Amino acid sequence: MSAGFHHDETTQTPAERPRRAAEALIAACYDDMRRVARRIIARDAMRLVLQPTDLVNEAALRLIQSSPGAISDQGHMLALAARTMRRILIDEARRNAAAKRRPPLLTQWIEGPAPQLVDLEDLDRALAALDAYSTEHARVVELRFGLGLTVEETSRAIGVPERTVKRRWQAARAWLLDYLSPGLGSASA
Repeated sequence: MSAGFHHDETTQTPAERPRRAAEALIAACYDDMRRVARRIIARDAMRLVLQPTDLVNEAALRLIQSSPGAISDQGHMLALAARTMRRILIDEARRNAAAKRRPPLLTQWIEGPAPQLVDLEDLDRALAALDAYSTEHARVVELRFGLGLTVEETSRAIGVPERTVKRRWQAARAWLLDYLSPGLGSASA
């Protein structure tokens, strides 16, 4: 753990404790966050703009500045980190597109028979809509697609049987495909 994250519990004010707890969780999850960032960036054209370490550091700062008391454990931290990294990429893509009039940033579609590309902003809107429809299904997508967890790892992370994770994963992919279908065909490779 870095020296910047170590603080004596007795000298902290009640307001500082959630922030310190978030910093400790980030320090404990840092290597996993870098793995997630590499996986996210590898699928996207953003690998030409951002490095995984830059993405992780920006996500860590945003997580600490936001609501650190809402982070419950390492699994929750990684899910929030993946969501935050996706937001950073979307923000960066918007800035890049506005400044340089570039085409939309594309990402690889979730496990299909053939590689397909989808606009990152469209996928983010679809995931937000899925979350509004079913938080449980959206969480499975975040863990499987965002973090790259296996069915078994996802099952352990959310505490449901593997068959439930498989059903939610299949249903969520179908829901997202239906939501994105008008744009998915035009963005395919």
